[in-house]
Amino acid sequence: MSQRLATRIGLPSPDERSADSHDVVAFHEPAIGAEARTKGSLFLLAQLSGGSPPLVAAAREVLAAIERDYYYDLSGGVTVALARAVAAANRRVYHQRRRLGIPRRSGIGVVAVVILGRLAHVARLGPASAVVVREGRMYEVPPPPAVAEEDPRVRQRRVAATLGESLEVEPYAWQGSIAAGDRICLVSRNLAQTVGATELRAALADKRPAQAVEHIQRLFSIRGGSGSDGIMAIEIDEVSPTATVHQLEPVWPAEPFAGLPDQSPVPLADAIGRGLHRAEDAADEARSAVGRGVLTVLSWILAFVPHRGPEYPQRIVRTAERDAGRRRRLGLLGMAGVAGILAIGASVAALPSAKPTEAIPRASTARQAIAEAVELVETVDERVDGADLLDRDPQRAAGLLADATAAVERAAGVGVSRTQLAPIQGRIDDRLDDLYLVSRVDRAEVVADLGAAFEALDPTDMVAASDGSLWIIDDGRGRVIRVDPADGSTEVVMRAGQALESGLEPAAPWLIATAATDVVVIDRARTAWRIDLVERVPRPMPINGLDRLSSATTLIAALQHRPPLEIFNLYVVDPATGVIDRWSPPAVIPVTFPDPPVDYLGEAPDLDPRTARDLRVDVNAWLLHASTVTRVDFGLPADQADYSLDPPPDAAIRPSLDYRLLDGATVGARELLYVYDAANHRIIAFQRADGSFVRQWIAAASGPGAGLLDDVRAMWVTSVADGPPAAYLLTADGVLRLVLD
Repeated sequence: MSQRLATRIGLPSPDERSADSHDVVAFHEPAIGAEARTKGSLFLLAQLSGGSPPLVAAAREVLAAIERDYYYDLSGGVTVALARAVAAANRRVYHQRRRLGIPRRSGIGVVAVVILGRLAHVARLGPASAVVVREGRMYEVPPPPAVAEEDPRVRQRRVAATLGESLEVEPYAWQGSIAAGDRICLVSRNLAQTVGATELRAALADKRPAQAVEHIQRLFSIRGGSGSDGIMAIEIDEVSPTATVHQLEPVWPAEPFAGLPDQSPVPLADAIGRGLHRAEDAADEARSAVGRGVLTVLSWILAFVPHRGPEYPQRIVRTAERDAGRRRRLGLLGMAGVAGILAIGASVAALPSAKPTEAIPRASTARQAIAEAVELVETVDERVDGADLLDRDPQRAAGLLADATAAVERAAGVGVSRTQLAPIQGRIDDRLDDLYLVSRVDRAEVVADLGAAFEALDPTDMVAASDGSLWIIDDGRGRVIRVDPADGSTEVVMRAGQALESGLEPAAPWLIATAATDVVVIDRARTAWRIDLVERVPRPMPINGLDRLSSATTLIAALQHRPPLEIFNLYVVDPATGVIDRWSPPAVIPVTFPDPPVDYLGEAPDLDPRTARDLRVDVNAWLLHASTVTRVDFGLPADQADYSLDPPPDAAIRPSLDYRLLDGATVGARELLYVYDAANHRIIAFQRADGSFVRQWIAAASGPGAGLLDDVRAMWVTSVADGPPAAYLLTADGVLRLVLD
C-alpha cells in the first residue's frame, strides 16, 4: 500500500465565467520536502459580493496574507494555525477596510483547506463552503454551532457573513481523514444553490476535476446563474511506490589538453611576441628622451637672448592721482563693510545658543529619545498570534504610546525640528487613532455652496424637516433658506421686511424648529410663522406667551403630539429663568397655541438648564451641557449618577471638552446620540441607552480636509437601516455632507 497521497486540481476557465463574477481562487503546493511534510498543501477560495476591481485586489491580498501567516506559524497544529491565519485576515479587513478600498455593502467570504498526509483541515468564515464526495455521497463541513449570547447587549458571534464584519469573529475549523478516491470541492454558496446539490455531487463523483469544474460552470450558465461562481475541485490519488532499477555512475568530461605546457602551439610564436613587446617599450623611451633634450636646448638659447631694461616713471600724472583716490575710497568702503559684518556676527554670537559643552549632551539626548520612541511604537506594532498589542492589552499599549509621545517631546525640547519628528509622530498618531476608535475625515461633499449663491451670508441655525429638506436661518440678511440635499437647490422662503402674499412683513428670523409637516419660525418681533412643507408659504401662528421670552433664548424644539394628527408641542429653554416652557395645542388644524406655556420640568435637574448648549426632544428631552447631557423622562430629569455621557477614552491627550451640538439617529438596530465637540473639532457617537462611548470622527491632520470640522454651526445625522449614516453640517459657507464610516 502506498504511504503518500497526491492531488489533482480542477480550476474554472476564465472564458466560461460570467462577467459579473469576481471570486478568487488560489493554492500552494510546497516544493520543499520539510514544508510539505509539516504544513501540507493549502487551497483557498474567496467568495465576493458586490464585486469591483478594488474588492478583487483586496481579496487577493487577503488570500496572500492567509497563505503567508499559515506557513509562517509553527507554534501550533495545522488546524490551529489555519484558524489563526483566517482570524488574522478578518482583523486586517476590519481595521484596514478603507486602505483596501472595500466598497460599502460588499464582502469577502473565505474557505481554506489544507491537505496533509491523510488528513484534511478546513477553516471557513462567510458563505463559501467545502464539500467532500466519497463513494457517491457528498458531505458538507458541519455548520457552525448556534450563537451563544450571555449578555443581550453584547453579541459575540462566531460566524459572520463577511470578513471584517466584527473584530471578535472566530472562523469555524474542522478536520477529518481522507482516502484515495475522495473528491474535495471548494465552492461558492451561490454556485451550489444555482446548480443544485445533486448535479454538483454527480459531476464531482463521475468526472475528473477539470471536467467536473467545466461541466458545473456550463450548468450554472444554462440555469441563468449570475454573480459569484467560484469553485475548485481536488481529487485525492495515491502515489505509486518507486524502485531503483539502475545504479547511477558518475561521468567526467574529457580533457584533451591536460598536461601540455602553457604556451602557443605555433613554433617561435612566443619568442617573436616577446621581442616585439621589448622593441615597443624601447621606442617609447627614446621618444621621451628626445623630447626632454629639445626642451633643454630651447631653454639655453632663450637664456642668452638680450632683454630691454625696466623703465620707472619720473613723475606722477593726474590719472594716477585719481586712481589712488578711487582706491582709497573703495578701501574705506570695504573696511566699513567688514566692520558691519563683524557687528552682525557679534550680535548673532550673542544670541542664546547651545554651548559647545552642551551640544554633545543635547544630541545624545535627542538620539536616545528618538530611539526610545521608535522602540515603543515597534513594541505596540509587534504581533503575537496575529494580534498586535492594541488587541492584546489596550491599557499597556496606551501607556507605551504615551511614553513614546513624551520621548518625542523630549527630542523636540533639545532642538530637533518638528519636520524631522513628523514620521515617528505620524506613526504614534495612527496607533492612538486605532486605540481610541478615531476615524479621520479627509473629504466632504458640498451639498450647497451658500456663500457663492447669497451675499452677506451669516448662517446660524439649521433644522431637518420630515421630507429631508434643510431649513437654515441667515442672520446676514434676515432670511430663511430651504436646501434640497438631493440636488443642492436653494430657495429663500422668508425674508425680513419683505411683504408676504397676505400683506404682512416678518421681522428678522430668530428661532426655528420643525415637526410633522410644518416648520415653525419665530422672528425678533415675537411673531410665530408656520410654513407648510408643500406650499412653503409663511402664515402667522398664534402662540400665547411669546412676548415673555428672553431675548437671549436660542434653544427650541418641536415634537409631534398625537400621531397621525399633524399637531405638535413646542419646547423652549428660557436662559433667564432656567425653565423649559412647553406649549400644547388643541386637537384642531391649523395648529394654534391659545393657552400659555407650562413648566415642563417636574423637579430641578443636577445641572442648571441655563448652561445648556443644545436641546433635543424625542421620546425624552435632552439638554446638552459642556461635557455631558441631562435626560428628562416625561418631565423628570435623571440624575447624573443614573445617566450621563461617558468621557471619551482619549482624555489623556484631549482633556478639554466643549460640547455644542446634539442630534440622534437610528443606525440598524442601534440608537445613537451624536455630539459635536468644538474644543477638539470632532463628532462623537454615544449609545442612547446608557451613554457609553461608541466612536469619534476627527478631520485629517493635514491636506485639503484638515479644517472640515473647525466651524460647525448646526448638525443633522440621518437614520439608516443598513450602512454608515450621513451627517449634514452647517458651516459659514454652506452645507457639507460627511459619511460617518
